[in-house]
Amino acid sequence: MNVENVILSFIFNICNWVMLPMENHARKNFKNVIDEKDIPYSDKCPACKLDIHYQEKKPAQKRPALVNIHGGGLIIGDKKNSTYYCYEIAGKSDVIVFNINYGMPGKEVPAMFEGCDPVASHNDEWVFPLPIRTHMDALRFVAEHAEEYNIDLDNVFVSGDSAGSEMTGITMACFCNEEYRNALGVELPNFKPKGFIMNCGLYNMNIYKYIPIGRVMWVKFMGDKAPHKNALWKYHNPIPYINKDAGNAFVLKGMTDILTIFQSDWMAKKLKAEGVNTTYYIGKNPLDSFHDFMISPGKEATKALDATRAWILETAKK
Repeated sequence: MNVENVILSFIFNICNWVMLPMENHARKNFKNVIDEKDIPYSDKCPACKLDIHYQEKKPAQKRPALVNIHGGGLIIGDKKNSTYYCYEIAGKSDVIVFNINYGMPGKEVPAMFEGCDPVASHNDEWVFPLPIRTHMDALRFVAEHAEEYNIDLDNVFVSGDSAGSEMTGITMACFCNEEYRNALGVELPNFKPKGFIMNCGLYNMNIYKYIPIGRVMWVKFMGDKAPHKNALWKYHNPIPYINKDAGNAFVLKGMTDILTIFQSDWMAKKLKAEGVNTTYYIGKNPLDSFHDFMISPGKEATKALDATRAWILETAKK
């Protein structure tokens, strides 16, 4: 058992454990939201289940959809930790939200964290790029059920926070670059997402590989003790592979998010340089704009979520 991995796992799990009450908070404050939980969406990994949140089973008009990817350092977490974020989107708009779990590497922490990081989501074989391939399966699931939920496939969005934001960026790059998606063994769905929402993301992990605790994330996620020597290492960072085909992007960071340093700045700069329609949102309250501030209640989170919903609905009209 790797000591660094155990320490990192405890840190992330404690953070996720703190987030669990947010699910009850969301349920209490959004009684208009209907849930469908733990629906399998991919046969590549039994951990691949999703929750659906919406206000109406099948409204009269076709509606936008959002596929959300939870964070957790690439190796920890659960869709429950994003429930508040998803409810804020679905409960205040006609957007239907698909909040997904995905397979993660083997788990090395006690079961006391089962509620926020189920053992069933972990296996030593579920390493990069498997999660990216299953994210595409989640998009295929949306397409397969578009008629059932009256979804407008011209207005499907992908979002993620922290590590989920990186995977959102990787998903975006797969739609931009054939060489990139072929290297990851990714098969695209029969439609292209309208936009990508990246919240407090990490993209270029080269600056973290020399930090003991940060290095563990990639040792586990790549399934390689020397991840920077792995043939797929260069593909962990989606920024070099992004181009105008990304379409639309919403990049969000917090003023006091010390975990991601300048990562969101780099992503936004690249997107704009490539001519991607990009909105860059910065939470500016220093006491309320820490890492992943948008997934839990707070004044700055409310502003960010209002801006996110508005961006989805405005982009859907274009």
